[in-house]
Amino acid sequence: MADERDLIRSRIDIVELIGQRVNLRKSGKSWKGLCPFHDDTNPSFDVSPESGYYRCWSCGAKGDVFNWVMQTENVDFAEALRILAVQAGVELQRRDRREPSVVEAQEAAMAEAQAFFREQLTKSSAAQEYCAGRGLATDVLDHWEIGYAPDVMGALATHLQKQGHRLAECEKLFLVKGDAGGYDDRFKGRLMFPIRDERGRLVAFGGRVIGDAIPKYINSGDTPLYSKSRVLYGMNFAKESMAKERRAVLVEGFLDVIACHRAGVTNAVASLGTSLAEDHVRLLKRWCDEVVVLYDSDAAGQKAAERACDLLREGGLRVRVALVPQGKDPDTLLRQQGAEAVRKMVEAPLSESAYLLAQLESRVSIDKEEFWDEAAKILARNKKHHEIVGLVDLLAPRYPFTKDQSVARREIERSVRAERSKLRGGGSSSKVQHALRRTGLKGAEAAIIKAILIPELRTEAVAACKESDLFVSAIGRQLAQAVAEEFAQKVPTGAPSTWLPNVHSEELRETLMDLEREVLPHRDLLPLERQTFDEAVARLEGELEERKLDGMRAEALVDLDANRALLERLRAAKGVGPEPPTS
Repeated sequence: MADERDLIRSRIDIVELIGQRVNLRKSGKSWKGLCPFHDDTNPSFDVSPESGYYRCWSCGAKGDVFNWVMQTENVDFAEALRILAVQAGVELQRRDRREPSVVEAQEAAMAEAQAFFREQLTKSSAAQEYCAGRGLATDVLDHWEIGYAPDVMGALATHLQKQGHRLAECEKLFLVKGDAGGYDDRFKGRLMFPIRDERGRLVAFGGRVIGDAIPKYINSGDTPLYSKSRVLYGMNFAKESMAKERRAVLVEGFLDVIACHRAGVTNAVASLGTSLAEDHVRLLKRWCDEVVVLYDSDAAGQKAAERACDLLREGGLRVRVALVPQGKDPDTLLRQQGAEAVRKMVEAPLSESAYLLAQLESRVSIDKEEFWDEAAKILARNKKHHEIVGLVDLLAPRYPFTKDQSVARREIERSVRAERSKLRGGGSSSKVQHALRRTGLKGAEAAIIKAILIPELRTEAVAACKESDLFVSAIGRQLAQAVAEEFAQKVPTGAPSTWLPNVHSEELRETLMDLEREVLPHRDLLPLERQTFDEAVARLEGELEERKLDGMRAEALVDLDANRALLERLRAAKGVGPEPPTS
């Protein structure tokens, strides 16, 4: 056993293995990335190819290739050993020569059923004609291992029994069904799609009728090998593209997944036999950061899309929605308009808010108050400032209750703030104050530091920080100095996520992360308007001037020249001209 483990370790590149799920970057002799085991915003996850170990310096997760598979795949050591042995091309020596295990017998029965379905497809002219009509060429059928279940009573059951498989166990796998008269097949007269989990294990089947019978689809129910809420169809093929692009495309069924992959959208997957579930979201989150939802344009599809968006957003994934032409789906679009039409549809998705507003307008007239009430609720759930601003820009000219666009904008923003307050239950201010207490910053100082997170205000915020005398608190002065030193040569551009992990000052980085995580998610519509920023700078400048005047007052008590200078500055501050010279 030890020799087998050592051989597997020597053949498995831990950086390549972990890199399938974590975006790693070379850092000296090791590789760094965001830890997958906790909500990591600052890369604290190290992988060492020399030692063959990984470690998170924040949450403490650590181990070798076996620990990695056990933790990420939720399996025991024996299963992790088996998974890695397959990848490494190592044949494990059996220590137990008795009867094969229950799992092995189940997997053998599934493989036998799959071979049966594949053979039957070559014998059915009706199934082959159907495949040709759907554009499923031989290479597609082979790649996706598509087969056919003949419309003959007990055909699969008889075959499995002849091959030595116990039908009582096959019933548990949703292959056959038993009654007093014996066993019959679960799938008959259907095109058969094998369902594999993300590791490529055959765990279930889905069958589509090739005629007009109802139901159109029958999928395996939950079995000892399969939980429909945890498996996404196509994941075994999509995961590499998904991990590379950090994006997934979520569609509704077998043929839509296949159509997307044929069109070059190789990160497409589908939930089967059930709507999207929380376990599906957790599986996606292991491989990507953003999901494009691509569901049918009918009412049922759009309702399912809205629910999927909610689950994905709550699961911490960015969500966008591709608009499907009315009456189309990826499969029909591929057959009628070609691969380019499918790619264009996926490459130009709407934000979730834009999509929901479009759906709202299809139901409610834009000149009714109900539309604007619902629109405010949609925008209130969006935490992305730039998206909200863009949507308000689009909505303001269409606001029916005033022709003044600036008034319309203010009214829309007021409604969004009110809805956001309802969502927070009035608890936002306490969270903001908690974040400020943690950072130790005063209000106006916090506004300037927070402005560094906002691209439109970042340059001016850095310039203000270079005036270190503006800051009163010790932490404020320290942070201002850190900002001035950090960005002395160049002010960063783009979203904070692209440059924040590289900030050298740990204190500054942690403070900005605190503000980003705790203040910004609970902000009003506009997180820091220019007016608020300007007022903060003006306030600190005013306080600085007062401090200087106080110092001059003290000096004036013993210095008449300083006293005259003080009077002149006081008169200037009040808008009074200089004192006329005395003769």
